[in-house]
Parts: sequence; C-alpha cells; structure tokens
Amino acid sequence: MSAPLVELEQVRKSFGDTEETRIEVLHGIDLLVEPGELVALVGPSGSGKSTLLNLVGLLDRPTSGTLRICGRDVTDLSDGELTKLRGETLGFVFQFHHLLPGLTVAENVQLPAAALEGGLSRSQRPRAIELLESMGLHGQADRKARTLSGGMQQRVAIARALMNDPALVFADEPTGNLDTETTDQVMELLRGWNEEKGTAFVLVTHDPTVAARCRRRVRLVDGRIVEDERG
Repeated sequence: MSAPLVELEQVRKSFGDTEETRIEVLHGIDLLVEPGELVALVGPSGSGKSTLLNLVGLLDRPTSGTLRICGRDVTDLSDGELTKLRGETLGFVFQFHHLLPGLTVAENVQLPAAALEGGLSRSQRPRAIELLESMGLHGQADRKARTLSGGMQQRVAIARALMNDPALVFADEPTGNLDTETTDQVMELLRGWNEEKGTAFVLVTHDPTVAARCRRRVRLVDGRIVEDERG
C-alpha cells in the first residue's frame, strides 16, 4: 500500500517572537491525505486554513509536531531540500492565477519544469501543449497570457500546476474569482483529472457547492479539525 502523501501528527504553528506576543494558530493537527484523494479544506475566515496549507505546501515550517510529505519527514530538511521536494512532488493553484503576462501561455505552463531544470527549453513544450489541450485550450499556446479571459487563465494555472506530474496539487480558492459557469468548468477539469490520472487534490474553499463536489471535506475551526467527512 502506498504511503500517505501528507501526514501530520500533533502539528502546531505559532506566530510571535516572544512569549508575550506568541499566538498559536494551529493546535495539535492530525491529518492524513492518501494518494488519489479529492479533499476540500473548509472553515470560517481565521480558522487556520491558509496556515495549514502553507505548512503542507512546504512554504512554512511547523512550530512543533511531525510533518511528512510522500513518506519523507521534512522536519530537518534545508530550505533548498524543501524547494526541491516541493517542485518534484507538489503543484499549486491560487485564486489569483499569478501568470506572467509577458510570457506565452505555453511558457507559463513550463515554469515548474524550468525551475527544476534551470530554465525554459524546447524539450518542455510538448508536455505543456498536451496539458493545455487537456484543459480545452487548443491553439492557445503562443498567445500572451494577459490576452486570455479570467477563466482561461485559471485553466492555464491548473495546467502549470500539473507540469511536473505532481502526486498532490494544492488549490487555494481556485474558483473564488470566477462566475458560476466557469466555476463548474474548473471543477469538472479538476475532478476529471483526479479520476483519470489519480492526482490528489486539496482545495481550500469557502464555496459549499465546490466543497460538495469533493469526496472528502475537512472542516477547520479555531485551528482545530472539527469534522472529517467522506462521501
């Protein structure tokens, strides 16, 4: 049986430099994310969702507890080792897609591979084209990213997140800036990729309709997991 993609054991996260100013945001989180899961992380503003996402996305470190990514304990990894592990195993989609407007659509998709390989190259292009076509963006590869609609740009961002064939993709409010129809399209793409390719997704969302389309919903309140529902 494959190791969990994410394992958190009694993970805590505090902010503040002194005992007087220190605030604990996450309180002893235990969580497993298995290969192929489609998980919605939900909860009110200030519940700790973004903090948790930053930890499991290797963008920040826990104050205490154990965090493993793809079976690897990341506690003592250097910043360089964390960056390498993140680039090889994780993908990211954000509410604001963060495409580089001066690059073409294909070049934007190639960026995760470029980060690992030391620059953009022609050898990366076929994979980028394949991903764009899977996102319904046939013939868009050589357009400048800034010329696309918001919904198309978000599909480019999803393709970019998948460029290095990650085991797990984190999506932070990926439909938060989209209308209902485009939200449905994006969710169909994510669900379809999850079902066909087995890539796991963890979506942070405030949208109950988006959460309902995930097969697992983890609710965070005041820095604690209060509900973990499947089905």
